[in-house]
Amino acid sequence: MDSNLIRELALATCLVSATVVIHLIGIDLLQLLTRWHLDRFTTWIHLDRTIVPLGIVLGLFVLHGVEIWLYALVYWQMGLLPTLEQCLYFSISAYSTVGETGAILPVEWRVVGVLESINGMLLIGWTTAFLFQILDHLMGDDLESHPLPKGAIAKPSPRAKGSRKASPDDTNSSDTELMQ
Repeated sequence: MDSNLIRELALATCLVSATVVIHLIGIDLLQLLTRWHLDRFTTWIHLDRTIVPLGIVLGLFVLHGVEIWLYALVYWQMGLLPTLEQCLYFSISAYSTVGETGAILPVEWRVVGVLESINGMLLIGWTTAFLFQILDHLMGDDLESHPLPKGAIAKPSPRAKGSRKASPDDTNSSDTELMQ
């Protein structure tokens, strides 16, 4: 195996590992900040239904920005592209999987750029799953174990309190006929 390829894969492994750790810590911090906000600043006019999701999304955007800047600064420090702006532009394009940007890493380092794309795709997917799960949890009214309070910013429901799902005993005669 070419020694430059080994260096390239080692650098990519370090960057991927660093961004995964940053992402994990960032998501944990967002959960803690959300919990702190809900414990201390819950409003009576349902403003939390806007503030909390907005804060989480902006926090996730900043988190991705930190990860993109990490790659860009490494490219810049190594002199892989002529300007910091080109390094940042390349990193944003690779991380977001946009693709061709006009800025191209030198041939001996291009695998790092491709692996940044895979890394970005996975971290964006992780963010999407986290955001969906958190908002579903905060806006829902089912009780289950989670670090954030269930339904903390849920819209008041006109239904009676209780489970969303009907129990099997709550079937009517037409349901019974269909089951037979």
